[in-house]
Amino acid sequence: MGELVFRGIQVNEIDMSNELQGQVKLDIEQRASFNVKYTQDMKHCIATCVVDMMNKNAPNDFNFKISVRASFDIEGEMEKKEVHKKAYDEMYPHMRALTMSVLTTAGMPPIVIPKIKMDENNIKVESGNKKEEEKFYS
Repeated sequence: MGELVFRGIQVNEIDMSNELQGQVKLDIEQRASFNVKYTQDMKHCIATCVVDMMNKNAPNDFNFKISVRASFDIEGEMEKKEVHKKAYDEMYPHMRALTMSVLTTAGMPPIVIPKIKMDENNIKVESGNKKEEEKFYS
């Protein structure tokens, strides 16, 4: 069994719009996507997680988007689905802390991104039929 080694994290994008006035109860709707791309030799991967939150009742009054990318080394043999789950588990605390920090610094309550339970049956693994000039493959 292999091991996934965390090498670092980078924020790609943070976007926030806050037009709320006074104390307002937020009904937050969230969308998230998570993707892992691999080097052809399966020794490295980059995972990207994007979370988009908005006020259900008035999405133009409040929305927040964060996109984070993390790099990993894959030591030994690991199935892609296993890498997918472990990469998400490693990235989630960083994304949660970043989100809470940005929102509280901006004067908002600390909204916690709910952790998604990765169900192996819902993880889609694509074949490596990508353009040759791309360095990482899904």
